Amino acid sequence: MLHRRHVLAGGALLAARPLQAQTFPQRPLRLVVSSAPGASLDALAPILAPTLSARFGQPVVVENQGGANGLLAAQQVARAEPDGHTLLLTGDAIILAALAEPRAGVSFESFAPVIQAVRAAQILVTHPGTGIRDVQSYVEAIRTRPGGLNVGIPAQAGIAQVVHELLGARLGGLRVEFISYRGGGPAATDLIARNTDALVITLPAVTEYIRQGVIVPLAVSTGSRDPALPEVPTFAETVAPGFDVDSWQGILAPARTPPAIVSALNQTFAATLADPAVADRLRGLGFTITALPPQEFAARAAASSAQAAPVIRAIAERAPRG
Repeated sequence: MLHRRHVLAGGALLAARPLQAQTFPQRPLRLVVSSAPGASLDALAPILAPTLSARFGQPVVVENQGGANGLLAAQQVARAEPDGHTLLLTGDAIILAALAEPRAGVSFESFAPVIQAVRAAQILVTHPGTGIRDVQSYVEAIRTRPGGLNVGIPAQAGIAQVVHELLGARLGGLRVEFISYRGGGPAATDLIARNTDALVITLPAVTEYIRQGVIVPLAVSTGSRDPALPEVPTFAETVAPGFDVDSWQGILAPARTPPAIVSALNQTFAATLADPAVADRLRGLGFTITALPPQEFAARAAASSAQAAPVIRAIAERAPRG
């Protein structure tokens, strides 16, 4: 009889699991954005939130938590109750930060992947006052004055620096002075103020600045041109044939979030990304919608880590030691 009660109890638990998804969510959701305002993640979140709120039937509260290349936000969400009500909107920064700071104790593997929402190009831009009008003249300026150009990056050892380092490796070396910021917003502001000579940043963070003519686009990092700015060439077609590096943004839930809730989250986010109004706005900024399910998302994250690991190690080896 005891054995049968255990079997019955186990059956009741199995039967209850789908109900978790049916009754989810039970309160407002927190969408913690792992960047300061002004970054591409900050452009993505407010586009998604209203449609997500309507589909969930609960408010989706967007909360920016910058700092430590996104690790502060990651640590906060990793410690949250694994019930699907606290989520992390992050990008490949979490992969790169974990490689650079393994002692932080948080990485992609600390979470349950929900959906890789979008990917985007990195773009090299400059100020009109520099006189640099294309990527060829940018490379020539660096070779004429090695170390003479100040290049802004939204974060130390982030995807922007990885892209520039990979480009330099393809071209036999590009020695510049990197100026790192706490996010894409301050980095773009400083370029516009001409406190730096150039900037590498995720495309959607500066699409409108380019359209306004306040900064000059030189090239994108992906293998093909971006439909949002089709006039901007790629590194591949100009100075580095075959060059193709992008960045991604996606949603993570705390580890141990029940699979039924992860599935419900994935379906709602995927439906939101497929909404024509949402999709049009995202594509207009330079995002490519991917909507990868959890397993494919995890595989893409692993590939990102493998590609970036040698670059992050090289950056760390060059860093001054205290």
